[in-house]
Amino acid sequence: MTTTLNNNVSSVEAKKKLFGMVLAFIQSQCIYTATRLGIFNLLHTEGAQSLEQIAQQTNTHPERLYFILRALAHLDVLQESQERVFAPTELSELLVTDKGPSIGHFAMHLLEPAQWDAWKVLEEALHTGEVPFERANGKGVYEFCQDNDWSGEVFINAMSFLTDHAVDALLDVYDFSRFNTVMDVGGGQGGLIARIVKRFDCKGILFEVPYVAETAPAYLLQQGVERDAVKIVAGDVFKEVPTGADAIVMKYFISAWNDEDAMKILHNCKKALPPHGRIVLLQAFVPDLDEPKVAPDGIMPGVFAVQVNVAVPGGGWRTKKHFQKLFEQCGFQLEKVVDSQTNLSAMEFSLI
Repeated sequence: MTTTLNNNVSSVEAKKKLFGMVLAFIQSQCIYTATRLGIFNLLHTEGAQSLEQIAQQTNTHPERLYFILRALAHLDVLQESQERVFAPTELSELLVTDKGPSIGHFAMHLLEPAQWDAWKVLEEALHTGEVPFERANGKGVYEFCQDNDWSGEVFINAMSFLTDHAVDALLDVYDFSRFNTVMDVGGGQGGLIARIVKRFDCKGILFEVPYVAETAPAYLLQQGVERDAVKIVAGDVFKEVPTGADAIVMKYFISAWNDEDAMKILHNCKKALPPHGRIVLLQAFVPDLDEPKVAPDGIMPGVFAVQVNVAVPGGGWRTKKHFQKLFEQCGFQLEKVVDSQTNLSAMEFSLI
């Protein structure tokens, strides 16, 4: 009897866990839709609003909208009171998108229709070996973001949010002060390099593709970075990496590429570095079988790696051992690994 009871309890808990997984897409789509409609911005600015007020200001059908808002209230993203009035919560404040980069931008980037379409063809792409995003949209995610203003802006802000979220905790445990000049390869608007130069009083170089690099001056100025503190260089990492830095930092960047392309990038980085130079890889690492599956900030690198692989050619977060082997094949040796209190860790490599 006891064994049967335990088996029943185990079965119930297993079903509950699976229900949560299967229905998770509903939660994320409610968050995406409300963020895209600007509902969290509205409540942040004006406070609690009735269903009719929210529908009027977002040009939506009240009764249809109510299902979304009620679900978000059940998830504690919003708070519902009598007469269908909705108020902001601690969670909804994190999704506000008109006060700078936020998790709202991160959500909109991952859940926009072009990304969603990629998941629809995942099974087919597994048979053909194609990149799902490319199969669904006819072009790569970076080209797509460059060609679509809204998607490009959301992507840039999503990447800036990831920097804001994780970098300060990493800089608490990794010291860049021993470097004279640090170059961020694929550094977006410059959120990471801005923090490095301000905190460690070194010079900086930001290397990015032109359409992203052109957004950097205004962002760096907004971050309080002096104009001569960071040199902005636009170019193609597959053709050449600029010289002038004794440390190259890359945050999540290598994960966008398969091993062959990653090695091309690393060889160009090696050419750009002096003999005493370092590469500092800032990355979430997929755990080995004997390592914790969840990072301190709640992200599961092994799960998020699927998103990266669906979106970019051959991309995917790797294990530390995989990265170490990749770098060694390009003439680098591992010096140390430094973990932080988020998903972000640092692997430091020197030239062999």
